[in-house]
Amino acid sequence: MNWNLNTENYYIRFANEHDIPSIYELLGSNNVVKNHPKNPMAVEAQAMDEARRMVMQFEAKEAAFWLVEEKTTGKVIARISLQKFNWINASGQLKIEIFSEFKTPSILAEMIYAVATLAYEDLSLHRLEWMLMAEDAEFIDAAKTFGFNHDGQLLSYFEFEGAWIDYQVFSLLKTDSSWQQAIKNHGFSESI
Repeated sequence: MNWNLNTENYYIRFANEHDIPSIYELLGSNNVVKNHPKNPMAVEAQAMDEARRMVMQFEAKEAAFWLVEEKTTGKVIARISLQKFNWINASGQLKIEIFSEFKTPSILAEMIYAVATLAYEDLSLHRLEWMLMAEDAEFIDAAKTFGFNHDGQLLSYFEFEGAWIDYQVFSLLKTDSSWQQAIKNHGFSESI
C-alpha cells in the first residue's frame, strides 16, 4: 500500500528528516495551533521530537500523519492526520493543522478527500470523526459543506492552560450520501 498521496495540486506525503524545518514553521505558528489547542513550538528541537512521535505512532498502528506540500512551490502548507485508530470499530479521528491563508474550502476538500479515500478504501475504516472547537468557524463551515454529520458537543472535554475546552463532534461515514457523491465527483465539491 502506498501511503503517499498525489492530488491535483498537492503531494500529501509522509515526513522525512529534511522536513524538520517545515514542521517547526507550521507548528510554531500560533495561528495554526490555536484551535487544537496547544502552544506553538518554541525551538526546532521540538519539531524533531514531533517527527519521532509521528513515526512511533505510525509503527504502533495508532495514527498516520502526512505533510501537505504544494506542487508548484514545494512549500509545506499543512499537516493532516488520522489518529486514535479504533480497529474494532473501524474508526479514526481526522486532524488538520494548516496555515490560515490556505484554510479554504477548495484546499481542505482536496486534502480531506485524498485521506478519506485511503481511510475508507485501503484501511477499511467506516467512520471518520473530526473534533473541532466552536471558535474554529472555517473548519466547522468546511465540515458542514462537505456533508459531515454534526454528532453533538463534548462539554469540558479537554483542559488547556486552566480552561476547559468544549468540542463540536463531526463524523463522516463511508456509507453517507455525501461521501458517495464525493466518490462520483472524484472529490468534495463546495455545493454538496
